[in-house]
Amino acid sequence: MPPPHSLFSLGIFSDVQYADRENLGKCRYRQSLRYLGEAIECFNRHDLLAVVNLGDIVDSNQEAHLDAVLDVLSICVHPFVHILGNHDLAGPLGRQELASRFGITNIAGERLRQDGWRVIAVDSTEVSVACSDLLGIQAKCDLAQLRRQRDPSAQCWNGRAGDSQMLQLERQLVDADACGESALILNHMVANPHSGSPRHQCWNHSDLRQMLVCHPSAVAHFNGHDHDGGFATDPLSGIHYLTLPAICDSGEKLGAHAIAHFSRNSITIEGWGRISSRVLHCRN
Repeated sequence: MPPPHSLFSLGIFSDVQYADRENLGKCRYRQSLRYLGEAIECFNRHDLLAVVNLGDIVDSNQEAHLDAVLDVLSICVHPFVHILGNHDLAGPLGRQELASRFGITNIAGERLRQDGWRVIAVDSTEVSVACSDLLGIQAKCDLAQLRRQRDPSAQCWNGRAGDSQMLQLERQLVDADACGESALILNHMVANPHSGSPRHQCWNHSDLRQMLVCHPSAVAHFNGHDHDGGFATDPLSGIHYLTLPAICDSGEKLGAHAIAHFSRNSITIEGWGRISSRVLHCRN
């Protein structure tokens, strides 16, 4: 049930990573469609503004994988906010083709604005080794530098938002500050080493955290990528970092989805399966 004084609610899930392949470790690739279907059925029973997919909905963007997940998503009665993950970009389709398949018009930037809240997407796959253009060359240089620095995020499955995107995010947070609004940041990759595996952080995790600290509008950062999930609140700024557990690692009749209820001064997470319920208070 939504808490009293709830303004609106969002359904959230991450890392379905569907593929028609045998299980590997904890990943149950074929079984993940079942848990995605259960999440959508749950969301359909609630009054939601939208449903957020935090990325890696497929293990690779082969046509058969995309068709299978889009078929399950088609039963949802709510609009979607899709975030791209590294596995989404693995396969024959490029970034823009994939965005078109999911109906994404703006991969990064403000995606929702409602009742004093802004929901802003960060695309941490923008500069990554999956890119085949100049950004791909930049990604290889970035990765080599991070490895020299022994940064644990120096992994080929990570990436970062480009410089122009970071400037755009700064402008949007400045505007939210000026309007007295609150902001939720959506990302695929981890941004805080205490809210998930440091090996799953975006390459510019330190810059991103420093930017959020500087803006009183920034309340929370939600992401996927690290399949085990995690949570941390920065003790100095009060910003919350929530990593959602992966649907594809669900088993033993446990799914992994949540509904976030937004109030003026808090976000209440109502979790199912492997996701814990909790209240995230806005910064003072």
